[in-house]
Amino acid sequence: MKENKKVLINVVHPKLGSESRVNRALIDTVKSEANVTINNLYEKYPDFRIDVEKEQKLLLENDIVIFQFPMYWLSSPSLLKEWFDVVLSYNFAFGEEYKLENKIFAVATTAGSGLKQYNQNGSNKFTVEEFLNTHEAIANYVKMDYRKPFIVYETFIITDEQLQNSVKEYKTYIEELSK
Repeated sequence: MKENKKVLINVVHPKLGSESRVNRALIDTVKSEANVTINNLYEKYPDFRIDVEKEQKLLLENDIVIFQFPMYWLSSPSLLKEWFDVVLSYNFAFGEEYKLENKIFAVATTAGSGLKQYNQNGSNKFTVEEFLNTHEAIANYVKMDYRKPFIVYETFIITDEQLQNSVKEYKTYIEELSK
């Protein structure tokens, strides 16, 4: 029987434990999976002093890298930008060496608003996928295989039943990526 690929989830939420109902539930559903490693960046680096070697080692040890975060001002929390800036360095992620080439790059994000707001006629004027174009561009630049994002909408008003459905869908999403 073929073993599932190893999955690294870089969770980037500054208040995961205290204010995040949805992101915490998503993490809780997959944290005990044998092939999943949870890497809570704000817990490890509240001062933004990222251990580049440790983060690069984690990337090399895994086949799939998921960046999980809430949408903050139509983007990701600032620590993720810092992480990209220092971890995806020359001759590691790009340059003469592409050590992450062909690894899967995916995004799991949560948005307080719904599809009604995330479209060309909505208040945000763009889809969440369009706001994630920079992440897809990063994946392409470092020759990673970008996959369709996992998105949970309306997190400010999500019901318990909707949250449980999202949790099940997230687990399925990760299982599909790791086949």
